[in-house]
Amino acid sequence: MKIFLTLLICFLTCFTVSAQKKWKYKIKVVEHSGKRYRGFFYAAEDKQLILVRNNGDTSVLKAENIDKLFIHRRGVVAPFAIAGALVFLALSVESSNVLESVVLIIVGIPVGVSLGLLTGELFANKRYYKKLEAKDFPLIKKDLQKYTELK
Repeated sequence: MKIFLTLLICFLTCFTVSAQKKWKYKIKVVEHSGKRYRGFFYAAEDKQLILVRNNGDTSVLKAENIDKLFIHRRGVVAPFAIAGALVFLALSVESSNVLESVVLIIVGIPVGVSLGLLTGELFANKRYYKKLEAKDFPLIKKDLQKYTELK
């Protein structure tokens, strides 16, 4: 039964992750001045990037101000963390010893979430660009456009 539940959780996680037709990418931009922007990656042009921030505002960032870019795929980490917690919850439910069940719930669920987060981060398709200059953007624009909403 434990193997069946574990396989079921793995398949559900796989189908949840692959069910999204278009991935959404989060971006973190650090300017030379140290100011940080976070949001969803909307468009990349030769001289600027367009972000939709978490509160719905649109930010246009000039290429000469950008120092670092961090791009991260959304929707992968949470299903793995939930699956890790559910595995330990299933193990605690099937345990006949009450003390063992309590220990599995108290200790096992945070460990399962941590392992799920670690596994999800491995599959998160991250992209880093550091020490960028304005002349680099025409070169990496084609690569950046794979991650944008507007092609």
